[in-house]
Amino acid sequence: MSPPPFQRVLHVDDQQDIRGIVGLALGKIGGYTVRSCRNGEEAIAEAPDFAPDLLLLDMNMPGMDGLTLLKRLREAGIATPAVFFTAKSNPGDLANYLAAGAIGTVSKPFDPLKLGRQLVEIWVRQDASSPPSAPSTP
Repeated sequence: MSPPPFQRVLHVDDQQDIRGIVGLALGKIGGYTVRSCRNGEEAIAEAPDFAPDLLLLDMNMPGMDGLTLLKRLREAGIATPAVFFTAKSNPGDLANYLAAGAIGTVSKPFDPLKLGRQLVEIWVRQDASSPPSAPSTP
C-alpha cells in the first residue's frame, strides 16, 4: 500500500465543534497530523513552523474569510495546496475558489468518515491534472 500523498494538515475554522470533528476524523481516524486554528491570524502565525502539506480552510469566518486567508498565506510565501471547506458549492463559487488557487472544495455539511478520502481524491485529481515536470538535464 502506498503512503498517503500528504501527512500534515493545517485546518482553519472559527467553529470549535467543526475543529473537533475534523481533528477526530483526520487525526484519530485518518492518521494525519492535524493542527487546527480558530482564525486566519492564528493560521498565518502557525503555518511556517507547522509546515503543512495541505491547507483546509473554512470559507466563511469572521474577520478574515478563506479567500483572504489564502491570499495572505501566499503573500507570506506559503505555497501549500489548499482546499476550501464551504457551504457554498455552486459552479460559480467553485470557479472563483479554483481561480484563487484552491485545488478543490469540501462541502458542508460533510461526512467525517469520508473526509480523509475526499481530501486524497482532490489531491490525486489535482496532481493528475498538473502538467508533467520538465525532465532534468545532467
